[in-house]
Amino acid sequence: MKNTSLQKPSKVDRARERLGIAVARLEKALGKQGDVQASAGAGPDPELVRDLDALRDENAQLKTINETVSGRLDNAIGRLRAVIGEP
Repeated sequence: MKNTSLQKPSKVDRARERLGIAVARLEKALGKQGDVQASAGAGPDPELVRDLDALRDENAQLKTINETVSGRLDNAIGRLRAVIGEP
């Protein structure tokens, strides 16, 4: 009879554990690197700033499009309700 409570972790479980440890170490190293850059007075990455600005512009455009489409749909629904006699 095999006692399942004494089974060793599978290879996948062990690999996940090692991966988790490695990710934690990388996050810790990146945190330290960010602290060093902040203390050195380094500003934000210019490429990230450009990307953020582009995403903000795209978001504004999508909001405008969404408002336009929403208005058109509301008008179409209103006309359909009038045709079928629904209030």
